[in-house]
Amino acid sequence: MVQADKRERLIQAADGLFHQKGFEHTSIADVASAAEVPLGNVYYYFKTRGDLMRTVSEHRLASARARREGLNALPSPRDRLIAWVNSFEDSTEECTAYGCPIGSLCLEANKLGGPMAKDASVVFRDSLEWMRKQFLEMGFADRMAREYAARILGGRQGSILLANTFKEPEYIRLEIARLRKWLGELPAGKGRNGK
Repeated sequence: MVQADKRERLIQAADGLFHQKGFEHTSIADVASAAEVPLGNVYYYFKTRGDLMRTVSEHRLASARARREGLNALPSPRDRLIAWVNSFEDSTEECTAYGCPIGSLCLEANKLGGPMAKDASVVFRDSLEWMRKQFLEMGFADRMAREYAARILGGRQGSILLANTFKEPEYIRLEIARLRKWLGELPAGKGRNGK
């Protein structure tokens, strides 16, 4: 139980530090200090910062899936997508202050390359796939379902970048309203074959 608690504290600390300071500016010592775990103990759980990044990405993926699990109970894919967009409001201030925790980690990992880039992108890949399935269920062909999923994620990331750059949360709020309106007015697809 104590070991699991230490490991969880390390993951939570790394998650927060990666978001607020960035992966490149977060040392193992920073994570140990924030988690109140002796530095030597960190290596028992995570041999490298890459291991820690992978675990943080897996933690974020599990959190994102848990949030979407509640949305899956909604009656229609349109309702699910709108509810997902509405949930962006909860992180507006944090994203304005520090950027997107997932997007910023992806950017840093892609510059480093290798397996870390793939590990960091898992949440975006999973989110895009979930959205694609919602659009398929609405009757859109796969090509359009992928395009619409990318439109939502791209709009979200663009609004966060602007909000963070200018320290103005209104960019995020405007994008939430735009996406909500677009989804509400989007006519159903003509079938998975595009007919």
